[in-house]
Amino acid sequence: MSSTFQTNPKSIGLKEDYLYEVLATTFSINNNNIIPNTACMGIRLIDNNSIKLRPYSNTSTYNNLRSNKLITLNFVDDIYLYALASLKESKRSKSIKIFPEEFYYYYKIKNKEIIKEVFKNRSNSEMISLPYIKQAWAMIACVARGEEQIVKNSDLGELRVIEFTLSIISCDKFKESFKIFNRAENLALETIILATKLKVVEEKKDKALVQKIEQKIEQNFAEIQRFGKNLSAIKAIEHVKDYLKN
Repeated sequence: MSSTFQTNPKSIGLKEDYLYEVLATTFSINNNNIIPNTACMGIRLIDNNSIKLRPYSNTSTYNNLRSNKLITLNFVDDIYLYALASLKESKRSKSIKIFPEEFYYYYKIKNKEIIKEVFKNRSNSEMISLPYIKQAWAMIACVARGEEQIVKNSDLGELRVIEFTLSIISCDKFKESFKIFNRAENLALETIILATKLKVVEEKKDKALVQKIEQKIEQNFAEIQRFGKNLSAIKAIEHVKDYLKN
């Protein structure tokens, strides 16, 4: 895939201290095979060289970052991919689609210092490439440089999460994107995030909050269906419905 290499994330429109929802791709290694994992993730640009993100400690994103430090941040226009990436509990039901291997391209790490730092104990480090999403209009490759535990207050109550500081390896722009999510797509994204919160809330056994979130999701379903014409948003909420049924 052709791309325009950029060294500064502001060149693709990012602004400091804004929260952006992206599809974050990490990976594990099994028998020398790269196993990609993608999840919807909020990121915040701190300066030209660093980004913050806060994955929950029980997620593959967290475990993969702790294991090999590498991540790609994908900027994608299709809201349906956010649903596929975020709600992929395929063990629950065969009806729930997963985020397939054919969705990925691979980016070869060229910085030898990064390779040596991250894969100093691996004999096959020269073969490592970072997975990223084919449909991305831009991608930022990063390495985790530090982490700290912080207390996060939200509608889920008080949560202790790990905040990773990411150092930017490269920033690639593959095509122009002037996409602005419309109301249906924004509601779909909100619904996806609410659905991911349900698992955390259920573990806390807060029935009142579970009911509140479920009611909000149902309201969003009704609103998106009322708009009716946005196929990507409708596919996204149908995926959310399949997830919630199981």
